[in-house]
Amino acid sequence: MRAYLALLPLLLATVAHAGTTPMAVNIREGRAALVAGQPGQARLLFAAALAHPDGEREDAYAAAMGLGQAVLWLGDYPAAETAFRMARAHAADEPARQAADTGLAQSLNAQDRPRAAYALVAPFAKGQLRPTVQLLRAAQSLGWQDRSTAYLQAVSPTPGSGRVGRQYRLLHDDMRYSLAPRLEGSLGYSHDNEGLSVYTIGSAFRFATFATGAWAQAWGLAAESNRVADEQLARRVNRLSVTSQWRIGDLHQVDLELGPGRAGGWQYLQGHVSWALQPGDNLGFNAAVERAPLLSVAAIDHRLNYDTFSLGASLRPSTHWYVLPAAYRQEFSDGNRRDGGSLRILLSPCDIPDTTAAVGAELSARAFRSSRPGRGIYFNPERYRMAQFSLVGVYALNPGWKLRATAGAGRQFIDGAPASIYAANLSLDGRLPHNGRLRFALGRSSAASSVSTGSAGYWNNTFMLSVGYPL
Repeated sequence: MRAYLALLPLLLATVAHAGTTPMAVNIREGRAALVAGQPGQARLLFAAALAHPDGEREDAYAAAMGLGQAVLWLGDYPAAETAFRMARAHAADEPARQAADTGLAQSLNAQDRPRAAYALVAPFAKGQLRPTVQLLRAAQSLGWQDRSTAYLQAVSPTPGSGRVGRQYRLLHDDMRYSLAPRLEGSLGYSHDNEGLSVYTIGSAFRFATFATGAWAQAWGLAAESNRVADEQLARRVNRLSVTSQWRIGDLHQVDLELGPGRAGGWQYLQGHVSWALQPGDNLGFNAAVERAPLLSVAAIDHRLNYDTFSLGASLRPSTHWYVLPAAYRQEFSDGNRRDGGSLRILLSPCDIPDTTAAVGAELSARAFRSSRPGRGIYFNPERYRMAQFSLVGVYALNPGWKLRATAGAGRQFIDGAPASIYAANLSLDGRLPHNGRLRFALGRSSAASSVSTGSAGYWNNTFMLSVGYPL
């Protein structure tokens, strides 16, 4: 209830006059239902008001705005979009239209349509708190944080302690963190039932984002050290990388991490370059090239690395559904070539009304064929297939901390031999004092990995902790 009471001033300001017509009575009763924390009843009353054929324009606008707020409260974001578009059509002046556009942008952001939301409020958001909050939400989703500076500077005085003010301060901190120079550190660990353990420590320095015209770029330096050990031997693998992120106009994003790697006397080039094209909220394409070593003692001793070339797409047939197909080729330094593909079908987490929780699901599948199977150094069957279904849960402990859990099960086929698989992951993301960031993750999976033997009963446990601070 508290989450939407903060929106009532916007609704109360939309009623130009209070009459005694049935439509006006429905509007007053709808507003009272919202104040009483009864969005379902308010929805019925505002819908009844809109059903009157002889209502005045001001009343139709007020009823549509009230309906939009009620269904936002109930988590019916497509219905909220329809209501705010109706209010927009009935707006009598520019302030009324901007109020409707702000509600419409909120419903679009909730449906993960940030491009449409950004375009809607960008022309008028400067100096206005509510549309600025929706613009910042969209900019964060799009990776357009560099475009937020002018809007942040225009908000004055400092927002109060209400819900919208708290949202603004959190988003303001997110923008500052993304654009500022910062230090990052990470720890990682994995261990499987075959005795392979990988210990990882990493650090990075990110320079401040530089933006000019349609371009934005951020550079950095990263270092990582891995200790790879089995039950008898251990090896050290180190890398140093230059990192960069480029935003080119509204459509293109390029990410780069490239530098030398070393394991004993073996030196090699490692890293990745990826490109993403996002022409709209419902369609995207990506391509990537990556080179990495195989992290097992036997693979390091044989100086094995691999290059991966991938092409993918992101399709959204409806509000919460995403289809993510990808094709890839891996070329190993021992002459093996692997051709494969993957498919993910996501039901993005849907909010549970009057809670801070959301639930979703994922169906994932992967298959490949190797040209030179076997050899015993790494997991390399001739044919591999797997499919897994997972449930996803997200819970906001408070505005600054979020818990995410996934649990799934499925089947894999190694050269035709079937086996059951499972996976479970838990992560915690939060804010530290002085605008720091923390991420903690635990996971366990029984699906075969590139360095496992694929034997029955395989499992791998993982742990990761990362901390970042702006300077």
